Amino acid sequence: MNLKPLMLIPTLGLVCLLSACAGPVPKADPSEAWIGMQGQSSDNLMAERVDGKRVDDGRYFEVQPGKHDLEVTLIQGANGDLDQPECTGHVEYDQFKAGKQYHLVQSGSGSDVGAVLVNDHGKQVAESHLFSCI
Repeated sequence: MNLKPLMLIPTLGLVCLLSACAGPVPKADPSEAWIGMQGQSSDNLMAERVDGKRVDDGRYFEVQPGKHDLEVTLIQGANGDLDQPECTGHVEYDQFKAGKQYHLVQSGSGSDVGAVLVNDHGKQVAESHLFSCI
């Protein structure tokens, strides 16, 4: 049995996921906080879950004001290689404010990777523990 065709399935799934995100980002809802993703140049940081519920678009989170747990996935060296590391992490913040914009920014690289949450003034307001990578 040749396993090469089976190896294409994860790659095609990633391509479909990324192509679905190729459209414009919707306008931010002023009654919610908006959180964008910012990976390093060759890495792809994607929104996965907020408070345990899957998000529709991996490019951002929109949350009600207050406390939330954000789960993200980082694909290092996002170039279609099946051996690229995939990492997951969480950032928790309890002071999200309506109408404000935040960014989750990748920090570190390799196995010492995490993320910091910065507010609309560029000030760090929260950070993750080290991500778990496989």
